[in-house]
Amino acid sequence: MGEETYVADINAVRAMLPGVSDTVYLNTGTCGPLPTIAFEAMHAELQRDLTRDRIGAEHFPRLIETRNELRGVIARAVGADPAEIAITASTTDGMMSAILGYRWQPGDELLLTNIEHPGGLVPSFVAKRRFGLRVRVVDLGLGGGDPADIVAAFERALTPRTRMIVLSHVSYTTGACLPLKEICAMAHAHDVIVVADAAQSYGALQLDLHDIGVDVYAGSGQKWMCGPDGTGALYVRADRVGEFEQTFFSGGTIRESLDYYGGSVAPAFGAARFDTAGRSLVLMEGQKAATRWISEDLGMDWTSARISDMARYAHAELSRLPGVSVVTPREALAGLLAFNVAGISGPDLTARLAAEHNVTIRFVHKYINNPDAARVSVGFFTTEEDLAALTEGIQAIQSSL
Repeated sequence: MGEETYVADINAVRAMLPGVSDTVYLNTGTCGPLPTIAFEAMHAELQRDLTRDRIGAEHFPRLIETRNELRGVIARAVGADPAEIAITASTTDGMMSAILGYRWQPGDELLLTNIEHPGGLVPSFVAKRRFGLRVRVVDLGLGGGDPADIVAAFERALTPRTRMIVLSHVSYTTGACLPLKEICAMAHAHDVIVVADAAQSYGALQLDLHDIGVDVYAGSGQKWMCGPDGTGALYVRADRVGEFEQTFFSGGTIRESLDYYGGSVAPAFGAARFDTAGRSLVLMEGQKAATRWISEDLGMDWTSARISDMARYAHAELSRLPGVSVVTPREALAGLLAFNVAGISGPDLTARLAAEHNVTIRFVHKYINNPDAARVSVGFFTTEEDLAALTEGIQAIQSSL
């Protein structure tokens, strides 16, 4: 593809994302810019709420139909079957469903890593208190290095009581992308389930979850898939659905079968039993439109390659700046880059870039032993000009320290 065509394509893509014209936006890992196609779908649905469509007999059948259409769109985006997809409101919803829904026995073990988000940490700690399991941490450093060493670190930590590994496919703190397929193969050889936090990978990486072999994969709809707030998705591999009890219940998560005297209930078939959202047509239409635009109209092969290219470029540009240390290992790079600038904290750098240079990034905190850092998220819409504004802003701030 020639350079002129490539630039024209980016201009057309960015025109669908009005928010990125208001700021140099480098924070997709928190909230992706809403595309106009999603806004229009939500607006049209909201307009229907003023009519009999909101209160008529056809409302709930259409709600169920839309929910199942959304399952199909998400399934196609990640290489899964619709029956393996639950509609959620966040990554954390999915992590809670898996971790708290597992049939733990006192003394069972769960493995975490040192570079996890609270979305995986908190349900693990609650499960520890609630079920008497043991939570152990595998120290992966920054998450880089030889992938075989990462897998070996997990394997060394396994014991006969290990039941589950909880990890982030891409770390929220360091930006490192872990070798998930290899970790799953090793874990399954020991009959251990793998639950993955996909907040920073779903929509950023091209995925084939059947090929990867992961058991549970919980993602956000509003980040790299650029959907509305309060949306998400949960993948549960078909042959693992029965490993988890329901933690949340709502219409559609159970079948029309309640045994009042026996105290039993029949869950919905497949991963739909784990739905925690899908009750707002407005949100579902927005999520469906955004996911379809990115995964089908633009194509995950193009968007993921674009993110990878821009991330490598950003890593190189930040690495060349004096006084800047890049935390994210280049060999494990996805779409997030954590870095530090000598003489200024991540929060202060973030605030000054926004106030003085109209560049939007964020910062991350230390949880176990990952460093405090500023963080950049590059999207498929990011340009070299965006990254030049970032580095020029950093240099201007450095000159004032």
